Amino acid sequence: MPNKRRHRPKREEDPLVAIDGTRVRAAIEWKGMSVNAAAGRMNVSQQTLDSIVRGKTKRCYKSLRESLAGLVDLPAAWLGGETDLLPSLTSWLPYPELGYRPPLWVDENMRIIRPPAGSGLTQRTTLPPRYQLAAHEICQRIAKAWKRDIEHGNREAKAALSQLAEGRWKKNPWERAMMLVTRLVSAFWWRRLFLTPPAPPATAEADADDEFATAAASALAATLRPWFAGKRDLSYKSFVATLEWASSGFGKQLSSGGT
Repeated sequence: MPNKRRHRPKREEDPLVAIDGTRVRAAIEWKGMSVNAAAGRMNVSQQTLDSIVRGKTKRCYKSLRESLAGLVDLPAAWLGGETDLLPSLTSWLPYPELGYRPPLWVDENMRIIRPPAGSGLTQRTTLPPRYQLAAHEICQRIAKAWKRDIEHGNREAKAALSQLAEGRWKKNPWERAMMLVTRLVSAFWWRRLFLTPPAPPATAEADADDEFATAAASALAATLRPWFAGKRDLSYKSFVATLEWASSGFGKQLSSGGT
């Protein structure tokens, strides 16, 4: 009796998908793991994961990518480079009714930049992974504690959220709140606030931006830790005033495209 081919059905059910090694490495390191430790927890070979993070492997089985997503608690599509931004950052993008088309590049000032006719872009194609991870994580922690306070009947928490509900964010103040939080950990934004033009090329400051975002998010999390743990109350008046300050003078209405 001939041997049955057992691998084909599995491969049909488990297709190859895109995987971005730079994002995978950043996510693993963000969680405080080494590549070897991550491979052990996923029960895959170190060589397989190492090939991915080094950029030698551009596609992997869908099940492996989903396992990675579960391990680092991030969207699988983001790990594959199929989406530009993590969920906490997508509020930077215009709504479809404003003529939104998937951007080729987006920066910390919420601009969507598309290539001119007949040419491409020289800038990086998305925000650096560590910046995204830092902003995404602090946004999640702040939103979780804020929603907890609202659920517990904290009137100041509810009023503070309503205060942010203006303009295009009338029905989605959470998006505006998280967008403004990300500015507090953006070296780009602080640099634009304090330094005079012209700004340096984006690629020249990429490493510094990542370093600043990681440190700033960590410092903000350490400051707010008692509130996150439910041991201290947040002064919503001061917090929202800070967020509103971060918004002042920097275009409360998003651009639908261009530079």
